[in-house]
Amino acid sequence: MPCLSKEGSREEQDTEPSIRDANNGRGKNMKNQVKVWVSSEKNPGNSSWYKKPEPVGHKLDEKELQFAGLDDSNVTTIKVDPSKTYQEILGIGTSVEESTVYNLMRMSPEKRREVLVKLVDKEKGIGMSLLRLTIGTADFTGREFYTYDDMPPGQTDYELKHFSIQKDFDYHIIDIIKEIQEINPEIKFFASPWSPPGWMKEPNPKFSENNELNLRGGALKTECIPCYAKYLRKYVEEYEKLGIHIHALTLQNEPLLEINYPSCYVTPEQERLLAIALKKELKEAGLDTRIWVFDHNMSEAVEYVKPILSDPQGFEAVDGVAFHDYSGDPSAMTEVHELFPQKTVGLTERSWWGVWGADRICQYFRNWSISYNMWVTMLDSDIKPHQWVGTPDPTLLVQDAAPAVNGYYDNYWICPEYYLIGQFSKFVRPGAVRIDSNNGTSDTITNVAFKNPDNTIAVVVINQQDNEHKFKIQCMGKQINDTIPAKSVATYVWGI
Repeated sequence: MPCLSKEGSREEQDTEPSIRDANNGRGKNMKNQVKVWVSSEKNPGNSSWYKKPEPVGHKLDEKELQFAGLDDSNVTTIKVDPSKTYQEILGIGTSVEESTVYNLMRMSPEKRREVLVKLVDKEKGIGMSLLRLTIGTADFTGREFYTYDDMPPGQTDYELKHFSIQKDFDYHIIDIIKEIQEINPEIKFFASPWSPPGWMKEPNPKFSENNELNLRGGALKTECIPCYAKYLRKYVEEYEKLGIHIHALTLQNEPLLEINYPSCYVTPEQERLLAIALKKELKEAGLDTRIWVFDHNMSEAVEYVKPILSDPQGFEAVDGVAFHDYSGDPSAMTEVHELFPQKTVGLTERSWWGVWGADRICQYFRNWSISYNMWVTMLDSDIKPHQWVGTPDPTLLVQDAAPAVNGYYDNYWICPEYYLIGQFSKFVRPGAVRIDSNNGTSDTITNVAFKNPDNTIAVVVINQQDNEHKFKIQCMGKQINDTIPAKSVATYVWGI
């Protein structure tokens, strides 16, 4: 396994790309040239990535092209129309769950900084712009599950006298967030609870073992909704005191799922009442945090969301709808958008691998999503720590679990998905607007196009074929001719 030293070893140089500033030369300096970055897949989703790094064909490799005049050559044509616009993009990123934080804190300060720069720095890394936080514990942790107001069995705390985010300090979650903010002050955060405090829930007998705090499974008590709204407001307030603005909250991670880790069944009617109560709490506290409902699979989205947003009070309280992609089709996002066009839709959790996964991300954006967030950033080579019920697929980064050197676990490697998501996150900036382009198929190439706030166009093109594919992009009387390698993603950026 390559040793990624502080100084940068030969092995590091062989496996790490030089990611140049995507902003260099943008705007008017790019009107006569096109910058291109290319990344390719390698054993997508294969657990072998937990064992060792492997050579990858393209890792945000950069080149430049010149515009050509329009022609009628018989090759795949992507037609881009900046005059026809769709949704504004909030951000693209991953999660800052406790598993990742734990592994980051096992690294030396220098190496930890290096990793965070690779994730969120706009010039030296892939410029992630939106990160997901957990409100209390999730399943990706090696520690005991917790909320911010856990009470012994049979006891309650309706006045929230015992509310505390101290564990977020103890487990260095706050430290990591603050360091991320130092690197990228413009970063945005949204947060999701996996469970309310157990005393706010009806227990599920199925999860009686090792469940003293009643965090595994169970259902929200309707009578606890006003108290739970205050609980969520207090979380936002405590983070605000630390200079960490929570852009949005989802009300419950996967509200239709009860499982053997922190989880909670919440009905649509309960989410409606909770959204109304929370909006009131936030408004009275002078907080502008948005409320996103649902936060679960596309297959159940329309049925769940309709009774919430069809109600005038629910509609007023809710800002958007959050989606996961473990079942269903991205077209559900368009269906919700068409039913409630005033509300945003966003993809808040799903990790995908390879060029098929890149195409799936394209589909989210082509179905009105304002965001994309992966789930879990870094596990170690022993696939730890976590308490999920299955075996996790490879994460963006893998930390070597071999014995520490000088007390630190500084050796890590980067999986191809880091570069593949970078094809989006580095070049599609917050405030970008999706623009019109004709999509192809998996048998040709697919794409999605954006206009950035700096007046550059970014077109992400995916080739899922086993062979390279010749094509052209036509936009505003200009043409780009190129050949995209097999099983690769390419991003084309130019000024207008």
